[in-house]
Amino acid sequence: MIQYRIALFDEIEVLTQVRLEFMCEVSGINNLDDKNLYANNKDYFTRAISNESFVAWVATDDNKIIATSGISFYELPPNMSCTNGKVAYISNMFTFPKYRKRGIASKLFDLSVNEAIERGCKKIMLEATNMGRPLYEKYGFMDAKNQMIYCVI
Repeated sequence: MIQYRIALFDEIEVLTQVRLEFMCEVSGINNLDDKNLYANNKDYFTRAISNESFVAWVATDDNKIIATSGISFYELPPNMSCTNGKVAYISNMFTFPKYRKRGIASKLFDLSVNEAIERGCKKIMLEATNMGRPLYEKYGFMDAKNQMIYCVI
């Protein structure tokens, strides 16, 4: 039976490995053995889960994590579209292939959105993969205009 819950602190190793698998699937590049990327993600999860700026929701089957959804919380100066400045960013939406098309991602997504709402976030953002886009649009998410990004390499 599939169960849903917030990930435990002692599951950081598993969350880190699942994140690498997610990134490899999305990028098409196999970086599962990238020790630096692994260490940086593990360090992030350790800090962010400890200070509650990140929550990972998981689905389990026989106590094994089969799907994840992460949500990061931060603040910006309040503005017209986010009057209290509280922002949530959903990431790590990943379900292992064997468990896809069963509504698991939808349930995890709903838990993450509700977590953001309960914490008073007025803006919830995410980056959509082609696979995830229909779920997010069904929920009411829309493409944002006028956003730009600059990556330092």
